[in-house]
Amino acid sequence: MQIDLKSCLKNYRKILFSFRDHYKLKVSDLEFLFFIYDLRYFTGTTIKKDYQCSLTFITRNLPDLVKNGYISIYLERSHNRARRYVISQRGKIIVTKFCTALQEEVLIKNLLK
Repeated sequence: MQIDLKSCLKNYRKILFSFRDHYKLKVSDLEFLFFIYDLRYFTGTTIKKDYQCSLTFITRNLPDLVKNGYISIYLERSHNRARRYVISQRGKIIVTKFCTALQEEVLIKNLLK
């Protein structure tokens, strides 16, 4: 069965806010996890440039995500190289659950038609 993208996006906000409340994360944190899901690793500088976020996001949200286990430190700073981060297994599970919830919501509505 093919997933209808339009129907998925109709449920995006509802599912986003339910995940925000359940996991006690900010919407910006969840969207950041979506962005880094398929990255091999990233640094604060690459995130600032590619994700186009503020320095405040990097200095405040990134340490909280590390502390709560959604992001892990891949490689510490060394020889003038920035610290590298990766999304942790816990972060990947949340993104996978979110995508599954979007698809299941559409499948349930299609079955009820």
